[in-house]
Amino acid sequence: MRIWFNRGFSLAPIAKAMMAADPTLEVLISVGENMPVYAGAHETWVEPSLDDQPYVEWVSKQIVENDIDLLIPTRRRKLLASVELPCAVHFPADIDTLELLEDKFAFANAIAGEAFHLKTLNIASVADLEATLPLFATWLEDTSLCVKPRNGVNGHGFWRLTTKSPLSHIINPDGRAMHLDLFLAALRAEEAERPLAPFVLMEYLPGPEVSFDVLCDHGTMLKYVARTKEAGFQRLQTYHPLEAQIRKLVARFSLHGVVNVQFRKARDGSWKALEINARPAGGSVYGEEFGTGLLADWGGLLTSRLTADTISRPNLDFKIKTTSSIARLSERPTQ
Repeated sequence: MRIWFNRGFSLAPIAKAMMAADPTLEVLISVGENMPVYAGAHETWVEPSLDDQPYVEWVSKQIVENDIDLLIPTRRRKLLASVELPCAVHFPADIDTLELLEDKFAFANAIAGEAFHLKTLNIASVADLEATLPLFATWLEDTSLCVKPRNGVNGHGFWRLTTKSPLSHIINPDGRAMHLDLFLAALRAEEAERPLAPFVLMEYLPGPEVSFDVLCDHGTMLKYVARTKEAGFQRLQTYHPLEAQIRKLVARFSLHGVVNVQFRKARDGSWKALEINARPAGGSVYGEEFGTGLLADWGGLLTSRLTADTISRPNLDFKIKTTSSIARLSERPTQ
């Protein structure tokens, strides 16, 4: 069977992990122009930059010419869901749900009745923010408010708001803390030029953070790996106290395939849901060589080698530390 992932993050090691469990499976991926190509996939294509209709035509051509059995879109999903393609297509939820999950304000509203709901306010203008801040005046004393784009990925645009040093974001940019007055000044300057892209305001949660890589089958949670990020390492667990909450979210949004759910601990010790990323996270590969089998089993479901009722859950609890290395890819010819 040949599976194609289009334009996602960290797909090469995910493809490698899926194929390692099934020698008959070939997983291909595509990357954007001028993006790095990593080893791991059976084959990697470079996607051209195209408008909607030419892109659909290019995708269809690739499917036919490369005998693709299943396409798993991680980019331009709404477009690809709206057309007929010459192979099966896998989506982690219906398109309306995917758009809701990508909207942090809409997602927060959708789980407003849950104990793990994090109060999230939509901010569409400087006036909105200025009107809202007095409600949280005492929290600014210890950097307990944060902002992030309403739609965004990879933490882009995330800032904690503080009333401490105006140089905080310059001296320690990794701390992601900015003086409130400077943030407001930047918003006013932006608003003078164009309408603001909406963002959300919420309580900053001190953590720790747990990232759940979850294998689902049409709203049923089959197995998961919980990755708790701690100083210098991650703890991986296949059973976690938040399991009931993960199960509820998977059912609530009828999730399918491998998705990522993020929780973080609040100051009062309660756990709050930050977001659901309806695609496999890069870290989902971390437990594969230690027996978690999340991606291996996903590949088995996609190829019908496994069925939902045959998925087993190992009982694992261990810590890992990730490292990086440098390898020479080419050698300059000697003169």
